[in-house]
Amino acid sequence: MKFEMDIANYIGLFLLKNQFCYIHGLGNMELKKIPARYDGQALLSSSYDVVVTPGGSIDDNLANFIATNEQISISKAANELREFSIKTRKEIAEGREVIIPHIGKFVEENGKVKFITDPNFSYVPAGIPVIRNSRQLEEQNSKPAHKPSYPPPHKADSVNWSMVILAVVLVIIIGGGAYGIWYYTTRSDNASATAQIPAKDTVVKSHVQGADSALIKKDTAISAALPAPDTLKINPYKMVIGDYRTKDRADRRVKNLNMQNLEVAQKDSSDYLVLVTVNCRMADTTHVEDSLKRYFGYKNLMIYKQPN
Repeated sequence: MKFEMDIANYIGLFLLKNQFCYIHGLGNMELKKIPARYDGQALLSSSYDVVVTPGGSIDDNLANFIATNEQISISKAANELREFSIKTRKEIAEGREVIIPHIGKFVEENGKVKFITDPNFSYVPAGIPVIRNSRQLEEQNSKPAHKPSYPPPHKADSVNWSMVILAVVLVIIIGGGAYGIWYYTTRSDNASATAQIPAKDTVVKSHVQGADSALIKKDTAISAALPAPDTLKINPYKMVIGDYRTKDRADRRVKNLNMQNLEVAQKDSSDYLVLVTVNCRMADTTHVEDSLKRYFGYKNLMIYKQPN
């Protein structure tokens, strides 16, 4: 084969394919992009320039590329490359040029290897492959695009039940508080009275006027055989069933009880007593007092003594 021309062609092809090409002894050739620029008269589009840098990674990629295309061994291709490099260094040292077809030429400048790009060199990098089959393009366009699905928004309630419930609770609380204040103010005068008004007057009257009847029955057999001393005589006794600071409160207590044999007596200038008259034996007064304490709920119940 024509050694110099074939090796130079393979160097150009490998450079355009990989954008770099390492040649042992000459350096690493690279394609560098020059951005668009303005030269003072016109706007120049971007272009590519070939530069040679010393060193580089030593590999057999170029030798393998030549061996594959020439159907020779890699070692033989490497030997051909080494001879090309030695001959090129010798020629550029003598001031001559070594041309790489359609790319440019090697020269020596100040004892260093330099590459001058051909003014007519034009390089367009490989574009992104597109679908050229119309059938594949139609199939791709016919596929429905994925669209995210969202749940439908909830319909807003016409009535805000939480606010309604809150308003009802507030009304109940305010109403309960107002009722409690009213009840306390109206019942404060009767706070000391814990007993309830009897359901029927007949029951109360029979309990007060005949409080001794049950007690007398207990001693029926004995009283029939014994003489009746003064202690067995039935006498009227006035019992204190309430003590109040004002006469008005004492009168209201008598009115609420709605019973016979009740009266109000003045104890002193600041106290008024509510009295009930009970007919019983002197020996039974203690039992009657206990019974009346439980009924009227007044713990200080006692026999009323007329002041002197």
